[in-house]
Amino acid sequence: MAVVFRALGGLTINKLFAVFFGTNGITLLSHFQNLTSLFTLLPSEGINRAIMKHWSDPKASEESKFKIWQTGFWLTNVLFIAVFALLYFWKRDFFFARFIEHYSVERFLSIFLPAVFLMLMTALLNSIILAYRDVKAYALISIGGMILLVSTVVITVAKGNLNLALLSFVVGYSLMFFCALAYFIIHRKRVKLQFGLPNGDALKKIGHFILMALSAIALGKLLDFVVRDYVIELYGLNRTGLWQSVTKMSSSYLLVFSGTVGVVYYPKMASLIHDDEALRKYVGKVMAFVAFVTFICLGIYYLNRTFILQLFFDKGFEQAAYLVRFQTIGDFFCILSYLLAYLLSARVKTFKYMVAQVFSAGIYLLLIYLLMDRFNLEALTLAYLWRHIGFFLILVLFNRKLLFPKISEIEESVMNKVR
Repeated sequence: MAVVFRALGGLTINKLFAVFFGTNGITLLSHFQNLTSLFTLLPSEGINRAIMKHWSDPKASEESKFKIWQTGFWLTNVLFIAVFALLYFWKRDFFFARFIEHYSVERFLSIFLPAVFLMLMTALLNSIILAYRDVKAYALISIGGMILLVSTVVITVAKGNLNLALLSFVVGYSLMFFCALAYFIIHRKRVKLQFGLPNGDALKKIGHFILMALSAIALGKLLDFVVRDYVIELYGLNRTGLWQSVTKMSSSYLLVFSGTVGVVYYPKMASLIHDDEALRKYVGKVMAFVAFVTFICLGIYYLNRTFILQLFFDKGFEQAAYLVRFQTIGDFFCILSYLLAYLLSARVKTFKYMVAQVFSAGIYLLLIYLLMDRFNLEALTLAYLWRHIGFFLILVLFNRKLLFPKISEIEESVMNKVR
């Protein structure tokens, strides 16, 4: 239910922006959500994942859990300030100017920053709920938060102010914090969170996850922001909006998938981290099931792409249908790559995770450079396709010892003979 509500909420927001602001609105919504993710991704993929993994570990003591929570809380705040300072003082116009037309920078930030801070606190609290595997409570919080988000956007888009509508997205999202806070107030006797100073050992544990998250940001969300800005300069907001309608459809069902993975797959995988055989069987079953369902769903989307783009956006967006072909193939490998990337993350293979990110980003940039003049917007979906095929293959290579133990034994035997 939580996943369905999140998907419907995201699609409803896309529809509202498409109807009221057209392709320009979709482009700037994508750009704005990308900006927001530069603040939230590092804590979510770094700190919160470390907390979830450690709290899910049956061997972890209560004291170590509290230490990693305390350290994570302070790190989240420090990173929030550091990211803002970097973006604001390094290239303020590049990151913020497109969203400030009717406001001063100060007024925009007075709304944007508190909302993003509450989003960070929501994700931090949700990581504890997921570590307890209290899926019902998480679902209720997600549903309540999504209703508040959509309601906030609905109220503002009708006013016709695109800047206000964009700000309503983060404001509405931040209201989920109060839903999560209510959970901890109700369960204060069972779930106790202590506040204290950061701990050195906990900092080292979280540090590996932060490094992995940094590579995901620099070579993922930040790279996406730069590429989109380049495409806007090259083709304008209107044509870029056609490409963004296709990428936002991908984002919608990838959000459903990543939400499910975050709730079910990652905590369970983290609890099996000390049992290779059980972990291998679990990952294999999940990957087989996900591959089958993904193939069916993406096939239905591709065959009905013109209708779906009109349904979830507006008339005129069917012009983007030709971009769906390579995007959906890329999405298939992207989804499978998620599972393998989470496996590296849970096993704390920091260097391999970062190498995989660099490898896939290199493919993406190289193909955009080589194909842009010939294929125009379709070069972006082609680059996306090969980026995730490459990402998937290198993740299979890095996880081969766990996934294919017999092949690994043969490799070791050959290496021993060579030595």
